[in-house]
Amino acid sequence: MTPPADETRLFECVTCGGVGIGDNRPTCCGEPMAATETGDTAVSEPSLETLLKTVFDMSGTELDICLCVMEGGELTVAALAEQIGYDRSVVARHLNHLAAFGVVEKRRRIRPEGGHVYVYTPQPPEVVRERLREEFLSWVRLATAQLDDLQREKVEAIADAKTDERQWTVFQEQ
Repeated sequence: MTPPADETRLFECVTCGGVGIGDNRPTCCGEPMAATETGDTAVSEPSLETLLKTVFDMSGTELDICLCVMEGGELTVAALAEQIGYDRSVVARHLNHLAAFGVVEKRRRIRPEGGHVYVYTPQPPEVVRERLREEFLSWVRLATAQLDDLQREKVEAIADAKTDERQWTVFQEQ
């Protein structure tokens, strides 16, 4: 089954095995990459919650906090904690994680009565989408490297085997 031309697809370089993701045909090693077929697969479509948890290590609580900032505009940790009923330390930790992703902006504001407070404002939806997309692609690159390392470790273990003893044991839950 071939996806529509404007749909994001996967591509693979036939020379080096590099992987590309996009809506047009990328090149690698001086040649156009080959589109991969993704018809029947053992992998199920992830939910948004699964995607955010797996790729971004974002919990349900953090998603709640993110959505509240997106809807509420500029908020402090104290105001957000009171609004959603979470402990301030939990809210602060999650807001700092979201700021590191670039999903919310963290700014220090000097208070008229002295001291300072951090305020968090949402980024525009298109910025959030792009930041999450960039982080996802980084995650894919790192995950692909892990798979390559796994394959390399197995090949090296086979090559280093000096006896006929079994090198791996398959463990199954009883």
